[in-house]
Amino acid sequence: MDYIHSAHSVYMLTYHVVFVVKYRRKVITDAIGDDMKRYAASLLETRNCRLISAETDKDHMHLLIATSPQTAPSSIITILKSRLSYMVKTRYANRVKRYLWGNAPFWSNSYFIATTGTTSIERVKQYIDSQRTNEHQIKRK
Repeated sequence: MDYIHSAHSVYMLTYHVVFVVKYRRKVITDAIGDDMKRYAASLLETRNCRLISAETDKDHMHLLIATSPQTAPSSIITILKSRLSYMVKTRYANRVKRYLWGNAPFWSNSYFIATTGTTSIERVKQYIDSQRTNEHQIKRK
């Protein structure tokens, strides 16, 4: 990744983010994961951010995000978690209802976020890309 030059600054801000499904329920299928990755990329683009890499497994999602200094990480987290949850619960309502009953949120309240400044972007990207379990990878083929 290259540094981004703006009128008054030069920056490269990247975050590794992880969301976990409520109760670690294994709700995410390949189709749901692919939809979530596409939707996350479009959400980030509308906010002057970029999705560098993303991967899902049955109960969590990893994202590698590039942002600008004007974008608060907490606002990106809020937008991603709420919009992705809404999308999954509306498009895949029948599947979600089998795992999350009543009015349970899709994501757990917590999340993981770390800057990637101490690790090369390529190393973090490789880690994220390797997150599918063998069982999940076999089903995808």
